[in-house]
Amino acid sequence: MDRDRKIRLAAFARCAQLMHHYGGAVAWDAIQEGFEFDGERVYLAGKARGIHRPRQMKRGVLSIKTTKPRKGRTARYDDALVGDGYFSYAFQGDDPANHDNTCLREAFEDQSPLIYFYALVPGIYQILYPCYLMEWNPRNLFCTVAIGSQFELAQSSKVRETAGQYELAQPSAAREPTSPIERRYSTIEAKVRLHQAEFRELVLSAYDRRCSVSGLPIPELLQAAHIIPDRDERGQPDITNGICLSILHHTAYDRNLLGIDPDGRIVISESVLEQHDGPTLETGIKALHGQRIRFPHHDRDRPNRDYLAERFDAFRRVA
Repeated sequence: MDRDRKIRLAAFARCAQLMHHYGGAVAWDAIQEGFEFDGERVYLAGKARGIHRPRQMKRGVLSIKTTKPRKGRTARYDDALVGDGYFSYAFQGDDPANHDNTCLREAFEDQSPLIYFYALVPGIYQILYPCYLMEWNPRNLFCTVAIGSQFELAQSSKVRETAGQYELAQPSAAREPTSPIERRYSTIEAKVRLHQAEFRELVLSAYDRRCSVSGLPIPELLQAAHIIPDRDERGQPDITNGICLSILHHTAYDRNLLGIDPDGRIVISESVLEQHDGPTLETGIKALHGQRIRFPHHDRDRPNRDYLAERFDAFRRVA
């Protein structure tokens, strides 16, 4: 089992590298490349099956995965992120004793850490680790998944970065396993992060990963702006409460320097229009005055008109 443990730790190191490179939301194309271990290619997850144990491992699983199907329209927000309980994960098929589910049961019995590839939108995943199975329910064909503490892994084996490469340092003294209360708290925190990440991916996908006011096509510079702020009880992470904006225009929108009326018309505040400076101000902001935003292709993804009207009223009062 020591080899299994080393493979897990090497897989966690690879996941750390992917998350660092992609900023959290990782494309399946990068995940499926796997990693090198003892001169062999080890795959992090399987394309067709959600429960994955690579052939190099003898017991338990390395990862589990959820998917979101491609339906020709934007996927909707996942209700699994609601609440403060653990994640629920369905068995493979309806036989608790089949090979995949037996591997899953071994992970539950051993309390061995695993990776959870959580689909934000089709083909894009958030990587959660270390994860542990907290409940095994063969009657209802599911188990529950909790997020463990990164400190637990850090105590047993550190991941270090050297010249952009990730590798495992020598393990230090082990820490006591994370308690169920700690794991529940870590799971709630993970759901909040997924909440935000999924909202961003849904909104960016709805707008074809372009800023709705400038057309900027660089995802690293795009954000999902809430129309009704998330601090408001109506400010849910639904596509219709979001607009894809560049970092510059998102800040201008939040500071009421840029407004968007219910018809999608862009209005720049008088305080900005009265200023004169270089091309960024003139072409990047002032030239947008009176133009209309680019709407999503699907009507169901368009911004909520009532929300836009309420937010625009607030903009006019300030501007």
